[in-house]
Amino acid sequence: MNKVCFINGSPRGKNSASKGLIDKVIEMLDKQKLQSHELSVVEWYRKNIKEEDFELMSTMNAIVFVFPLYVDAIPSSLLEFMYGFEEYLIKHPCPKNYNVPKVYSIINNGFIEGKQNMNALKIMAHYSARIGFNWRFGIGIGAGEFIRETMEVIPLKSKLKQSIYEGLTILATDLEGQVNIEQSNIMTNPSMPKFIFTAAASRHWVKEAKMSRKALSRRVWSEA
Repeated sequence: MNKVCFINGSPRGKNSASKGLIDKVIEMLDKQKLQSHELSVVEWYRKNIKEEDFELMSTMNAIVFVFPLYVDAIPSSLLEFMYGFEEYLIKHPCPKNYNVPKVYSIINNGFIEGKQNMNALKIMAHYSARIGFNWRFGIGIGAGEFIRETMEVIPLKSKLKQSIYEGLTILATDLEGQVNIEQSNIMTNPSMPKFIFTAAASRHWVKEAKMSRKALSRRVWSEA
């Protein structure tokens, strides 16, 4: 049976859009064909024996890195994790008959456009080549915070999120080894006008700040 490891690279850990997306992909997988494992970078930092996670990763047929976009790139905590895995592979060379794992990535960002994740997906492709693994493809998802907030109330199969659902379905099918054709990166986002998303996001952040829009604006300008 093939094995896949999902790496939750979000600093939020269990309360993240990344965790929600991992759960959705696992739900799609045929448990008779694929055994799934999960690792969290947040939990990795709390462990005393960190090499256990790297040993597990080295036995996988596929690894899926899932994380939020940070300034067009990767969260620093996940980057340290990736460097650590690279060092582990240098110290523990794989045997000649080793089945090189495939690498995938799901990246979400706070903008509505999924294409904002393009540069980070390129970084993941270069990293895969650097450690000698096979980069397959990635999914760049826009409006990550919206997806996290509405995970339980707006299904992925809804018209609003249909394209995201279809992208994750392609990933699940590929993980199960049902396709062998080349697959490009998938850029997707909720189907809503940008002005509606921007208005909703503005209201959300004012609510999170726990102050009025006027007071928030005044505080921003006073600290600039």
